[in-house]
Amino acid sequence: MLLSHSAAQNARGPVRVLRDQSGAMIPKSEPSSEPSSEPSSPVRRAHLEARLLGLAVAAAGAVSLFSALTPEFRDRLRFLHDALTPDTTHVAKGATALLGVALLLLGRGIVHRRRLAYLGAVTLLVVSAVTHVIKGLDFEEAAVTLVVAGLLVRGRKLFTAPTPLARWRTLASAVPLVIVIDFAYGLVGFGIRSNTTTGSFTVPLAVRTVGARLVGMPGPLRFAGGFGSWFPASITVLGALSLLTIVLLALAPVAERTVSHHVVRLRERVRRLGDRLDGDTLDPFALRHDKQYVLSSDGEAAIAFRYVNGVGLASGDPVGEPSSFDDAIARFLERCAAHGWRPAFVGVRGDRLDLYERAGLRAHYLGDEAVIDVAGFSLEGRPMRPVRQAYNRTKNFGLTTEIHREGELDPTLRRALVGIAERHRQGAPERGFSMALDELLSGRDSQCLIAVCRDADGTPIAFQRFVPCKAGTGLSLDAMRRDALGPNGVNERLIVEIVQWAREHGVAEVSLNFAAFKGLIEEGADLSRVQAVEAWVIRRLNPYFQIESLLTFNAKFHPRWVPRYLVYRSAGDLAPVGIAALSAEALLPFDRRKVDDSVEPVGLEPVGAGTRG
Repeated sequence: MLLSHSAAQNARGPVRVLRDQSGAMIPKSEPSSEPSSEPSSPVRRAHLEARLLGLAVAAAGAVSLFSALTPEFRDRLRFLHDALTPDTTHVAKGATALLGVALLLLGRGIVHRRRLAYLGAVTLLVVSAVTHVIKGLDFEEAAVTLVVAGLLVRGRKLFTAPTPLARWRTLASAVPLVIVIDFAYGLVGFGIRSNTTTGSFTVPLAVRTVGARLVGMPGPLRFAGGFGSWFPASITVLGALSLLTIVLLALAPVAERTVSHHVVRLRERVRRLGDRLDGDTLDPFALRHDKQYVLSSDGEAAIAFRYVNGVGLASGDPVGEPSSFDDAIARFLERCAAHGWRPAFVGVRGDRLDLYERAGLRAHYLGDEAVIDVAGFSLEGRPMRPVRQAYNRTKNFGLTTEIHREGELDPTLRRALVGIAERHRQGAPERGFSMALDELLSGRDSQCLIAVCRDADGTPIAFQRFVPCKAGTGLSLDAMRRDALGPNGVNERLIVEIVQWAREHGVAEVSLNFAAFKGLIEEGADLSRVQAVEAWVIRRLNPYFQIESLLTFNAKFHPRWVPRYLVYRSAGDLAPVGIAALSAEALLPFDRRKVDDSVEPVGLEPVGAGTRG
């Protein structure tokens, strides 16, 4: 099998479509020998410029720090000492070191196009140029910092991510608190050991010494013994940590606060936009209640996303009118840029990668979605023997199945199924973000299909939930839960029953589980060296994530495979975006979910449900 490791690796190259052994289309970027006439993406160009400026600011900080820690030229110092006092040059040297550390920290904010980072960096670069001159007539370093400041001013339109009023309020309370803690630490320590001072001890002198030590200067007081060696140095370390805390707090990504009723209205609009024949099997999962939305300019397409640890994480492709997808993506990227987020899309279709390449984004293969074409599905033939045997085995054990709409579950059955789901999870959080709904069995999504399996005594032992999609012509598997009781083959039985139900009700396709990294771990895959390493790592992780077992289970049904991708902005974003995506799916514990409205389980009177024996 051939597959794309980075389908947008060369955005200027044409995209050729390959097919794997099952016939699934896999886009692959191919370098072009002809120069491209298309201009580079504004998004990619702006991000590249911001990264270069961020590196320049960090480099200027490193130069300042190195310059402050190395000896000055003696002839220059002699001239300065004639014009200034030695204390002045010492203060300038300590200030230069502190400014260098601050610039190193601000470089990250510049990369993320923070307006506050831009203003702070320009100010500190200019001040740093002055301190370079005062500390040792270091005109070379001063010139470097001024040049970087000039480059920042020239690119000032890049820095559009604002600092909200709430962040200023946080800083207004945090900064005085940090200063009080720092001075309290130093003054208490000096007061306790005031008898070790080499001169007269007074409170004003102690305050001046703490202030000087916080910025790396000696101060007027000196202390004898071991205390005089380690305690003043600890004040300097505390000052550096305080500066780090304040800068990180000021430049942290801005989480968006959205009014609940506004999200509810948008969600209903997205529900209508997704109700179309040419939609996607992941469209209904845009309706999770932990997602927000960005609409295209004409309101005909929407992107569902959530903020996760500095990442604006969109789930799936845009929903709605395909001709409006480009604009929806552009507006989502603008939203991310305005808040200083890394943009990313998880679970996009392989045949839609051109949309993201045009926006200057890259893609990384995630795996394949298994889709059963109902019209061609049959249990006959040797290839379907494992599924047929599983299906017949459950019948021989006396298991029965029934299919309900979620809104028609009677309270007793609902409680039994909730118990199955809780036992199945064994205390683990409910998974899902891009390929699952939330509020399982609450009754909120009343049109979802619930396939239930009962044992020979009539006790429910398993269920699966399928979400209608593509204007009712498709079903997408959302949850698969079962007790440890019963024979093997229960899940296969429920899927077969759902496919038979779909055939009787005019449903054309049933989407099953997502097979992560199918193209990397299946036998006979033609991999590059990098992909081979990736496949080796994935196989080591298999015991923890059941990667190969899901692929084996899906392959039993001989489905059509739909490649899915992770789309991101740049190679530097890939690691944080991957962590954010795994956290959103509840596979890593780094995401605090904010659900804007809760739904209590709805108990409705039972309405006639289809039963299969």
